[in-house]
Amino acid sequence: MTDHIDCRQALDHLQDYLKREITPELALEIQRHIERCRPCLDHVRFEKNFLLMLASAGRATCPEVLRARIKAALDAAAANDT
Repeated sequence: MTDHIDCRQALDHLQDYLKREITPELALEIQRHIERCRPCLDHVRFEKNFLLMLASAGRATCPEVLRARIKAALDAAAANDT
């Protein structure tokens, strides 16, 4: 890599950068790029928030009352189909 990567190169490595699955040298180049490039910084912020939202959604559970209502509605619909 060079000392000055462009937006395409930075965004090509963005997922690996966010997961910290790249070399420290490449991470530093990407960090330097996003510090001086507002569109890429905005993209990084969006991706970070999106990944956090996905991670937290995986921990969410359906309340038991709602689960029972959905099951009852599905059972009633299945009974009506026969």
